[in-house]
Amino acid sequence: MSTGNNAKEQKFIRIYEVYVDEIYQFIYTRSGFDASVAEDITQDIFLDIFKGLDGFKGLCSERTWIFRIARNKLNDFYRRQYSQKIESCELEAEGQLHDPAQDIDVKIEKSFESQLIRECLSKLPLHYRLTLLMKYADDKSIKQIANISNKSAKATESMLQRAKGAFIKEYQSSKEREER
Repeated sequence: MSTGNNAKEQKFIRIYEVYVDEIYQFIYTRSGFDASVAEDITQDIFLDIFKGLDGFKGLCSERTWIFRIARNKLNDFYRRQYSQKIESCELEAEGQLHDPAQDIDVKIEKSFESQLIRECLSKLPLHYRLTLLMKYADDKSIKQIANISNKSAKATESMLQRAKGAFIKEYQSSKEREER
C-alpha cells in the first residue's frame, strides 16, 4: 500500500513542479493581481489535483484536466466575490467617460499586462475589476459573467459599461499625472 501512495506522491510532485508557475500566473492575472489570493487559490487547486489523482483516467490531457480544475476554482472565487454584495460604490453617471470613436475593448485587451493597467485596475472597486478581468482576461461572455455573478445579462452589461467607464477615467487621470 505504501508503494501506491509513494507513486501517487511522486506523480503529484512532478505535476506540481511542471504546472505550479503557470497555474499561479493564470490565477494571479484573473484574481485582480492579488498575490495572496492567487497563492490561496493555487494551493486549493493543487490540493484538488492531489485528491483527484486516483480518479484521473486520462480521457483528456493532464494539462486540460489541471486547467479545468483551475477554471472551476477561479469561477468559485468569482462567485464568492459577487455573493458578498460589494456593489456599494456606484460610479455617478455624469462621471462616466464615453468616446465611441475609441475601441476601448481592443485597448484593454492589448495592454492588459502593462504596469499602468495593473495600477489602474487596482484602484477600481473589486466588482468592477473582477468584471473586467472575467471579460478581457478570461474571455467570458456577458451571459457567463451574469451566471457567475447571479445577475441578469442586462445588469451585467450595465456593470461592464460602468467598469469600463471607471477604468477609462482612472487611466486618463493616470496618464495626466504621468505627463506632469
